[in-house]
Amino acid sequence: MASRAMASPRPATLVLAALAGGSAFFSASQLFTGPALPVPTASRVARAARNRGYEGLYQPFGPDTYKKEGEPDEVTGYSVVNAQRLDLYDWGINLNGDKLDNLEEYYEEALIGKGGMPEGSAIFLKDLILKSYFVRRWDSSGFPGQKDRNFTGPNFQPSEADFEKALRKMRSNIAWKKHFVGKDDGSGWTWLVAHQGPGGLQLVTRRSPPFGERPLALIKDGEVEKFFLRVYWPRLFMRLHKFQLWGGKSRQFPYPVRMAEGFQKKKG
Repeated sequence: MASRAMASPRPATLVLAALAGGSAFFSASQLFTGPALPVPTASRVARAARNRGYEGLYQPFGPDTYKKEGEPDEVTGYSVVNAQRLDLYDWGINLNGDKLDNLEEYYEEALIGKGGMPEGSAIFLKDLILKSYFVRRWDSSGFPGQKDRNFTGPNFQPSEADFEKALRKMRSNIAWKKHFVGKDDGSGWTWLVAHQGPGGLQLVTRRSPPFGERPLALIKDGEVEKFFLRVYWPRLFMRLHKFQLWGGKSRQFPYPVRMAEGFQKKKG
């Protein structure tokens, strides 16, 4: 009996064990060392941009640029070879949150375009405007509320008319100072801001400096039409890749933490 217990495994058992080990190794190699998965394009309009190119200055991240190799950059004069060379790109004016003493220059910097709908390198903003302003209503805080899904394009996809409708709502809100977030500080500026919320990235407007958020543009009271006739959307798209605005009161934590009564420290 002891000799039978110590007998070598059957050949079939060895074959099955080898197959199981090979399968586990193959799965692990595909998980950790396999080829990189292709990165999907974010949106329908972004896929269209790849097919027809663009008339903007920037494609700031990654080697995939819509410009042809050797084509000169309009701002720097350098030949565009690899967009990872971020030092070759004009990142524009930066705001100092403690001073905010260059708002006029920041405003004028975005007014070198032809207005209209965002296209080309800034086509992502076209989707963002649709997401933020093609809505049925805004909530009481000024954030986009219930979405309007009644798109008029084929297969219930957004049409150009839907994009135009969203842009008109955005312009109307700014002109009439409606549905903005926070308080109006009376300075005469509307801030267009990229806000990261539970529903993802969206555009909102504020009437005071957007500390802790990412400003994209300033619109001066009484010059809303001028802004939308001359806005240079690639400049706003570039600002989307910059830092949040910090300074002033934002040095304090913006959301008060209220501890349970049993954990509060007794005064005196």
